[in-house]
Amino acid sequence: MTSNPAHGVDALLRGARLLTRRELRPFIIVPLLINLVLFVALTAVMLSQIDGLAEYLGSLLSHEPVNTENMSWWRAMMATGAAWAANVFQWLAWLIAILVVLFFLFVYGYLFGIITNIIAAPFNGFLAEKVEELLTGKAPPAEPIGRMVWRTLGRELRKLRYFIGWGLVVLVISLFTSWTVFIPAVLTALWGAWCMAIQYVDYPLDNHQRPFDELKSVLLRRKLSTLGFGGAVMLAKMVPVLNIFVMPAAVAGGTALWIERLRQEGDPGTDSHSTELQNR
Repeated sequence: MTSNPAHGVDALLRGARLLTRRELRPFIIVPLLINLVLFVALTAVMLSQIDGLAEYLGSLLSHEPVNTENMSWWRAMMATGAAWAANVFQWLAWLIAILVVLFFLFVYGYLFGIITNIIAAPFNGFLAEKVEELLTGKAPPAEPIGRMVWRTLGRELRKLRYFIGWGLVVLVISLFTSWTVFIPAVLTALWGAWCMAIQYVDYPLDNHQRPFDELKSVLLRRKLSTLGFGGAVMLAKMVPVLNIFVMPAAVAGGTALWIERLRQEGDPGTDSHSTELQNR
């Protein structure tokens, strides 16, 4: 099967459509309530920082005419030259301003995702289990609820260590290549998409108690599909209000992506029905 970013985007949309199924509604209510409470809290924090951000962007983009009447001829020449250079490179100021706004939204969406994923992890595990049962007719192995809760929380902390550790590496590379502007932007986008894919495709594999390293191998089978899914989730999380509903859709979509696009014969939970789905 080919790897295509459109497959990943379609998986998120499929997850959103799956949420309309009556069988899944009881497993969506609690994550949505958690998202709503955190959305209000984090949005309040974000709005408190808007004034500082607006002031910075205003200073970056403002360009006032230079008054050279009371300057000596050489100072007037230097001021005029500086004003000319500012006009020529004004596009760079706009580019930096756009990147600052996107980074601000990225941090907002990323923090929102980290906090909600840790708190809602057990509920997301239940949702992924029901989605798998709905798509394949077969549920993951049964497990006591208490054990499942502690295991999923431990898994979230494992993913968080991975995100922070490699995220610092990406940050250092971005700092050393910041003069190019585009390299840090591309690295950040790819890393964010990879993290989102790991976060939400992990739930069905974790329900089968598969190791974290196996998850990464599964995602690397279809790199473009993986990044398409993660990128779509990341962009949706950056949009206020929409990000309230993204998490359950991403859990359902990540489960569907694993079952229908990423899973191969011999993987946990594979049966003839899922093999047929992969060959569609």
